[in-house]
Amino acid sequence: MELICKQSPYKETREESKTLTQEEKSIVCASCNNHITDPSKQIIVNDSFRHVFANPHGIVFEIGCFSHAGGARPTSISSTEFSWFSGFSWKICVCRYCSSHLGWIFLSDSMKFYGLILEKIIFP
Repeated sequence: MELICKQSPYKETREESKTLTQEEKSIVCASCNNHITDPSKQIIVNDSFRHVFANPHGIVFEIGCFSHAGGARPTSISSTEFSWFSGFSWKICVCRYCSSHLGWIFLSDSMKFYGLILEKIIFP
């Protein structure tokens, strides 16, 4: 099965991302309004904050990358199958409060980050 990855046509630099997140407010779960992370935790991975991927079943996800998401918790064992980021394993993450699927945590030997489904979170 072929993996599909499309980066957002808008490439944000680190400086632009910092400018967008100067105002500290909470990013919350779209299902229950539980705190998930903060705008300051947005990061650039593979030259973009936003990524669009399809899983092996053809379901398309648009995710944003975050260095930390305390309101999300991993709920699966680690896997390297069909990883959207080369060199990373992944675990499914859900909201700590309502257990709604929010995305994934991606782990490598030197880095970890959260890929959160943008339609599952609400930005301030």
